[in-house]
Amino acid sequence: MSQLFTITEGQGRPLVALHGWGMNQLVWQPIRKRLTQQAQVTWIDLPGHGRSAELQLTSLEAVVEELRPHIPANAIIMGWSLGGLIAQALAQRLPEQVAGLILVASTPRFVLAPDWPYALSTEVLQGFADNLEQDYAATVRRFFALQFMGVRSDPAALNALRDQILQYPASLEALNVGLDILRTADCRQNLVQLPCLWILGRLDKLIPISLAEGLQALHYNEVQVLPKSAHVPFVTHPDEFMLIVENFIYGL
Repeated sequence: MSQLFTITEGQGRPLVALHGWGMNQLVWQPIRKRLTQQAQVTWIDLPGHGRSAELQLTSLEAVVEELRPHIPANAIIMGWSLGGLIAQALAQRLPEQVAGLILVASTPRFVLAPDWPYALSTEVLQGFADNLEQDYAATVRRFFALQFMGVRSDPAALNALRDQILQYPASLEALNVGLDILRTADCRQNLVQLPCLWILGRLDKLIPISLAEGLQALHYNEVQVLPKSAHVPFVTHPDEFMLIVENFIYGL
């Protein structure tokens, strides 16, 4: 039977890192060394992704159940993008186990609703779903490029990181289910009553910066916006990102 792929390294309080759609735990490479000096980090390849590609991704609830045994007591969960939705669902399900959340370029609800204007249109996600059927590799590459649009960065370093991540591609089935989770999950109703740090990029093409207002309306008070960053602040602005994260960890 296939196992969930995890690596635990570093020392300090436990922290679990959850990557985003179509990626795997290698995406955290730019902050890996520094984060493991601050915490004992468990890096996870989500079901259907990376070296967990043989596991099926079926639903948000099933992912939470799959991850449950890998969440240590008193853990901080750091979730990026889709990983942030999963982190919120874990905190709602395991409030005694989770000490706090760090939600990076993520949101309680990814798609627009009449009472939620701080989001993507469903057409954008549908476009990814349609393109996946046509050309899986090109769609994932395009998605990777979109995450860095408008940000000054080192193209050679980004291409090297992308190629490293894509050595372990997600399954097509997992990508489709991941899009479905992004389309349907809504964590606004069960607000997380834990210390919760949100980190947003002002230039993000996937998470509108107006989300900062939406989060404050939901009474999330710790929202940090990186002015020159887009969807992957820990890759493009690792020092600024880590300062915010370290302050949060020490404050808990």
